[in-house]
Amino acid sequence: MTQFQTLVIEDQGPVRLVTLNQPEMYNPLDQTSGRELIQALEEAEREQSVRALVLTGAGKAFSAGGNVRLMGKLVEQGGPRSPFFSEIAALLNRTIITLRHLPKPIVCALNGVAAGGGLGWCLACDLVVAAKSARLDPGYIRIAVNPDGGNSLLVTHLIGHKRASAFFMLAQPIDAEKALEWGMVNQVVPDHKVLETALELAQELARGPAQALASTKMLINRAVFGEMESLLELERREIMRLVDQPDHAEGIRAFFEKRRPRFE
Repeated sequence: MTQFQTLVIEDQGPVRLVTLNQPEMYNPLDQTSGRELIQALEEAEREQSVRALVLTGAGKAFSAGGNVRLMGKLVEQGGPRSPFFSEIAALLNRTIITLRHLPKPIVCALNGVAAGGGLGWCLACDLVVAAKSARLDPGYIRIAVNPDGGNSLLVTHLIGHKRASAFFMLAQPIDAEKALEWGMVNQVVPDHKVLETALELAQELARGPAQALASTKMLINRAVFGEMESLLELERREIMRLVDQPDHAEGIRAFFEKRRPRFE
């Protein structure tokens, strides 16, 4: 089994537990974590002994999405930011596609906040068990960018046009109970039970008929996510356009200065 810098991999019988493991940075998407997540998923697909997966995060967060520290450095340096975001967005897109195309069921143990691209990782899983204290945070508008990670499709499909518009445009996080009410997660459990419950659910899936589960996931992908890859590319292009605008730089500065941004 490969040893990773940003992930911890553990097998519990036929279930593979994949833990995002940069807790001091709230498990961000960066060049290393994105590539490693893809590699870990591809390895799990090849190994016949792995019949289901659980994806979770170490520490207080599931994943806060893009690495805001790196964004802050880019703003300080000046110059175009779109080349960096183009690479990161392309990598995020590959992780979302890999999660959805993996022919094995994936359960997300949502142990804390899922924001930005981390929200995409969560919602791209087949089932989601959320800790009571978990939050889903779109966050994009606060730094003057558009949704990525397939969230414009994933969220809108799950909660509908009007709720999705408010969720993204007002950038107001929702708690686990609201996410359950809106159909974004499958169940909410006490914080100390989230991983245990997700693993139990994955074990139940692992006992199921592997080929029938793979076929079911493929059909759901075709029915619901047929336009996902083209939409992911459109999200990437829009982010490339927006991140070189002054509003994005202001949003990042406001984040670090803990104030409301003053957009032009």
